[in-house]
Amino acid sequence: METENIGIQSHTVPAFDQQTPSSTASTTLRASNESQLLHELLAHVLKDRIISGEWPAGSRIMSEHALQECYGVSRGTVRRALAQLVQEGLLVQRKGKGTFVTRSGVAHPASARPLSFARALKEQGYDFVTRVLTKEVLPAPAEVTKTLGLAQRTPALFMRRVRYVQDRPVVCQESWENLNACPDLSTHDFEHESLFDAVERSSGHTIAASQIKSTAQKAGREHAGYLGIAPDEPVLVLEQVISLDNHVPIEWSLTWLCGGQGVFGVASQQEISPVKVPHAAMPQPAAEEGLSKEKEQELRLAALDIRQAVVNTAHRYRDLAFHFGGALSAAEIFAALFLDVMHTGHDGTPWEQRDRFVLSKAHAAIGLYPVLLKAGFISQKDIDRGLFGKDAVLFKHPQRDPSRGLETSGGSLGMGLGYAAGLALALRKKQPKVRVFCLVGDGECNEGSIWEAASFAGHYKLSNLVCIVDANGMQLDGTTAKVSDSGPLAAKFAACGFEALDVDGQSVQELHRALTHPHTLPLALIAHTTKGEGLSFSENKVEWHDHKLDEGLFEQACAEIERQREAIEHA
Repeated sequence: METENIGIQSHTVPAFDQQTPSSTASTTLRASNESQLLHELLAHVLKDRIISGEWPAGSRIMSEHALQECYGVSRGTVRRALAQLVQEGLLVQRKGKGTFVTRSGVAHPASARPLSFARALKEQGYDFVTRVLTKEVLPAPAEVTKTLGLAQRTPALFMRRVRYVQDRPVVCQESWENLNACPDLSTHDFEHESLFDAVERSSGHTIAASQIKSTAQKAGREHAGYLGIAPDEPVLVLEQVISLDNHVPIEWSLTWLCGGQGVFGVASQQEISPVKVPHAAMPQPAAEEGLSKEKEQELRLAALDIRQAVVNTAHRYRDLAFHFGGALSAAEIFAALFLDVMHTGHDGTPWEQRDRFVLSKAHAAIGLYPVLLKAGFISQKDIDRGLFGKDAVLFKHPQRDPSRGLETSGGSLGMGLGYAAGLALALRKKQPKVRVFCLVGDGECNEGSIWEAASFAGHYKLSNLVCIVDANGMQLDGTTAKVSDSGPLAAKFAACGFEALDVDGQSVQELHRALTHPHTLPLALIAHTTKGEGLSFSENKVEWHDHKLDEGLFEQACAEIERQREAIEHA
């Protein structure tokens, strides 16, 4: 038990460590409950400063020493109090930099349980009102049936709810509920009853686990209307899949959270890894949008052709190492861009009005050349000339040749996004409908020049710029998390003034939706991929960042790609 003087007085506490108090300004803590631990009381006092907004999101709080002096407590008490608030998701500690407020508003303990906004609001003493805007039993869209493990077109309960605190809308939730597990769920009154409570009563099981994905984006016209904010105002969008204690998925929901609210943690009674790929929009009851089945198949097969061409190039120069991992992980990205989204100048678009592509992760060039061939930028003769020697027009790393779709030379990482941003700024004045696409690697995001360029693009609101991050999680020396963890890339780009989305970079369907997503700010797509995708011996293998291909592995690669081709063609 801590033995320092416990108490409470209502004193104003300095919010930032630029306002460090002197020892004479010490505030004594006194507890009304004699059994309350001192660090819990201190945590409560600090939490009030965060929840009230006195310590705003992103601000650095007072140092440990300043907190000791301010409250007259030991360093151990301060550290335990801070650790509690970190666990609750209200603070984050950055080594060598200090302790920072994550977000002010509603907090939810990390790793405690699935995220219930009703419970989180109640726990923190907020009075709130829930209004149900939509409540219908409808045939579930394909993406919902897949997530909830239902048969196609199975009826599910679709709801749209808005929660108000002090007459102000703070949260808009849209959800699809599994009626197979909770047959009478549609009869409940969700303006007066928690959905989680109703699910547990109806199913006879307890809610046990969840997976949460998140992305920062603009509210958009529809959800801005529900939340009473401007369409361009940023919101946090959370996707959550809830499962019962019998492992049956019960709910898929999307939540739009106004700025200034904080909700944290992937909650589970078990250890569940956060899902990497959030979806940007809830499937609506209306007809689904996206690629046709035929176009999706075409692009998936084109990605296989790209992988086969990468293998063929490496086999041609089998004594040399090639950048396999990053070329293979980007195959679907190349296919979606050049064969679906971009106006190439070879598709009837006037040449000067073509979209531009900049390959910043230039070591993936052997994956780019096959799609340039398909898109009409280069010829088979160009390929046959090889990558070396006096007859070559294509090289292991690209050399600038706009007529062949190579807008800039590459090799040194971190340079492409700056070039693309400058190109976008110039084209906005001359050809305002032209878009500029730039592909960077997640390891490349260790380069400071990437963030300088991102800040420039955000400042000038270059809405004609799209930065795609091939987030395959690996780089030359190991995993990106271990070499130099860049953290949540979507949040970083959003902080630079981008609209940022996380997508499955191996899904041409998701890439299509994201790349055609309307935006009035520069767009960053964090495309989560697998290093060395498509070949069993190279997937998630750091050594295949740059590797030779021997005869045995060449034959194995060709056989694996052919099996994948047959599976797609007969699906």
